[in-house]
Amino acid sequence: MLKIPSFILGGILILTGLISYLVQDPSLSIKLTGPWASDAEFVLSDGDQDVVLDFMPCDDSAGENVWWIVHKLNGGHAKNTNEDNYARKAGRMKGEPESFWYASSSGDTLGGLLQESENYSNAGTESYESIPWSEIDVEKAKLRFIYNNAGGSEGPITLTSNNWENVLNAPEAGESLEFGKSWTAFIPGIIGLILILLAVAADKAPNAKKHIMHVAVLIALLGFISIAKMVFGAFAEMSWWRNEPYHIYEASSLKPTSMLLSAGLLLIYVILCVVSFVTARKEMAAQAARDAARKSSRA
Repeated sequence: MLKIPSFILGGILILTGLISYLVQDPSLSIKLTGPWASDAEFVLSDGDQDVVLDFMPCDDSAGENVWWIVHKLNGGHAKNTNEDNYARKAGRMKGEPESFWYASSSGDTLGGLLQESENYSNAGTESYESIPWSEIDVEKAKLRFIYNNAGGSEGPITLTSNNWENVLNAPEAGESLEFGKSWTAFIPGIIGLILILLAVAADKAPNAKKHIMHVAVLIALLGFISIAKMVFGAFAEMSWWRNEPYHIYEASSLKPTSMLLSAGLLLIYVILCVVSFVTARKEMAAQAARDAARKSSRA
């Protein structure tokens, strides 16, 4: 009963992972182990344009340095380019669309960034919440850049610095880190492939079918829980980019959409498995009752 649903849902998950990988925007994630050097300069380049990152070096925490980079890039370069691209599409401005970078973070640093955006709307009210940046992610923070190639640049897309101090696994000073596609987009596909392989194994080994399908539903359930936990955060991040104060209208919706679809498919699979297990138990109980009735009638 579960072989066909396993192939269908597993196949859709594989396609989801493959399409997500192929169409995602190039990105680059770097991990900070402390504050950046005061003389550090960071330059984003796509071969057609160079963007020097504007930030205020902070000695107290890695998270505060990330905050400045993200806020300045999103509120300056990304916002201005999005406004110009929007005007071009509306016919109010001549020229071709331009490519741009925007940025984000994770953990407490991202939480602080989201709160800062809420503070933009809540300034002067009781809802305003001051962010103690010097105490957030003091020794470790993540900075993620995303590149929207609206201008059709051939690249390469890079981040270069004259001082990579406190950047984990950084190159030598003056050398570059190159943007690429994240392999994590394949996670739904990997889960889908596992479900298909388990369905095939259950069909080949009837005696172990029950145990194999229990493993399959456990994997699907764990996958659903893991992805479902991240869906809200992904949509919150997308909304944060697109709303005040940044208005990055062209920020990608691929990540939250892919997560929502994957979580929905896995939930459907879990429900189908549970229904199948319950139906099988009822059939076994009914068969046992029929067998008992036959024995009693013969006696």
